[in-house]
Amino acid sequence: MEIVPLEKKPADWDEEISKFDSKTLFHETPWLEHIQSIHPKGRLRFFEIIEESRRQGYLCALHVRKAVLNIYGSPLGGTGTNYMGPVVNQDIDQNSLAHALRTFTKRSPLTHLELTNDVLDTEKMLSHGFELHPGVTHMLELSGNEEDAWSQLKSVCRNRIRKAEKNQLEVEVTEDLSLADEYYEQFIEVYGKQGMITPFGPERPRSLMQCLVPAKRILPLRIIHQGETVATGLFPYDENSIYFWGAASWLGHHKLCPNELLHWEVIKFAISRGIPRYNMCGGTSQFKDKFGGSDVPYNHYSISSVPMMKQARTLYSKAHFLKLQALGLFKTRGIKK
Repeated sequence: MEIVPLEKKPADWDEEISKFDSKTLFHETPWLEHIQSIHPKGRLRFFEIIEESRRQGYLCALHVRKAVLNIYGSPLGGTGTNYMGPVVNQDIDQNSLAHALRTFTKRSPLTHLELTNDVLDTEKMLSHGFELHPGVTHMLELSGNEEDAWSQLKSVCRNRIRKAEKNQLEVEVTEDLSLADEYYEQFIEVYGKQGMITPFGPERPRSLMQCLVPAKRILPLRIIHQGETVATGLFPYDENSIYFWGAASWLGHHKLCPNELLHWEVIKFAISRGIPRYNMCGGTSQFKDKFGGSDVPYNHYSISSVPMMKQARTLYSKAHFLKLQALGLFKTRGIKK
């Protein structure tokens, strides 16, 4: 088995990848266009996974340069992309796949590769030299009807949804791009409460809507109270999952309980579309636990030809967080940077 580069994305990319089990929203053209728009200096690379002249799947990755490093992210951290990695079937030979990925890193000019997809076998990946970065994501299974989903909610969550309805909050699904700007304004306040500045600008939620709305791959929601937007949310989806990409609300309106109502609407939408799960993205959250479900493994893999890359990756993440805090502190004190 080997990873073979393609000159460009196949014209029938979406049709081809739909034939494989591990395909997600994040492999599809609308999402790839979104990634390219927020990382214009990066380049999307496409590959075939071939075994004995037979195609076993595909791989796509965003190629970026950091100083002298050639980094392939599938997905790249910081893009809001939950999964990418190889597009293959569940019955693929995992040992051959891990070996092919390892050989690919040796023969390519890349210096660092990152992968995230549930199809990858942890034991086989580790045996071929990949590093595991374990995590969790909060998952709600939605195989039943609304009554079943309602019964999974904790009582405090049901009470807050009832309170939101009593407060006459209205839910609106809208394709109006202004929702992206409303979301970002509220997002600024949410981060400001934590003493930080936002990690990206307003162009990111705008790009998300511009790329996914025409493809019918996103649920854009706003919660309205007496004509004012008090909460917003952007929830991308495919046929297998709906994802919690981002939601925000004005802190002064939390007593109206808009956040619980927002996510309840997401759950109802997924059930109405036959989408079997709600991936709330990230775990160990008391707020997410209120909706039922459980934290499940979310494993990220990396391999690098550069010594100490793992330590550098950790330091970069910590430095980025501290930078957001420091700039938030300066902003709070009215110091311009």
